Amino acid sequence: MKQYLSLLAAAVIYTACHPSAASNSTPIADTATAVKAATNERPIDSFRIANKKFLVYSLAKSSFSPASELDYDSVEGPQLTRQASKVQRKGDSLVFALKNGKASVLKNAKNPAIDEDYAVYYYAGYREDLQQHLAFGSYYESSDFLLVHPATGKQTHMWGIPHLSPDKQFVLCPSFDLEAGFNNNGFELYSYENGNVKLLGETDLQHWGPGQIKWVDAHTLEAEYQTMDTAMTIHTKPVKIVML
Repeated sequence: MKQYLSLLAAAVIYTACHPSAASNSTPIADTATAVKAATNERPIDSFRIANKKFLVYSLAKSSFSPASELDYDSVEGPQLTRQASKVQRKGDSLVFALKNGKASVLKNAKNPAIDEDYAVYYYAGYREDLQQHLAFGSYYESSDFLLVHPATGKQTHMWGIPHLSPDKQFVLCPSFDLEAGFNNNGFELYSYENGNVKLLGETDLQHWGPGQIKWVDAHTLEAEYQTMDTAMTIHTKPVKIVML
């Protein structure tokens, strides 16, 4: 299960570090027009996070390319090279040099006395938009992502890859796990201000889960609406999600 989660998460890490690999070359403005034009204006679903309501609409066509699956090791090396003065791999630890002269550490626990304490961390790059470092955590039967603040060293665990809205007000984190239930299946919503994130709320979805997502404008996202049949086959359809 750990390998499955790691491979799945690795694909998302690659998406975060190489945004062009997750979607086609359609400009945002054209995508927004296409999303609006292709939408069936009657919502097929809805959910709420904190004081925000999200309406889900069907789309006729997706602009996403198939998600790539990469070994996270291949992601970490190049990212550490780019940020060598700020992050280093020292044995089983990722050491983040902070602006105050101190350090923030993510230490692996590959052979713990208790299986549930297993943890392995991989560096996934510096997120310029969020002004924080991104890492991937693989645990005994789950995984998540972490933001590490370059000034304070604060570590924020998130369900999935963080997606910052175009107006830089909100961060939405999707997570899909309809099969095993080891990870959350749904979304987290954070506020964003001056390089800091604050959790506003979360929602666990029961009958579907998010695949790839991207903001189209400050209130609209394109996403993959994923369901699973009794044979454990994942079915994906394109949707628009409107945040009210």
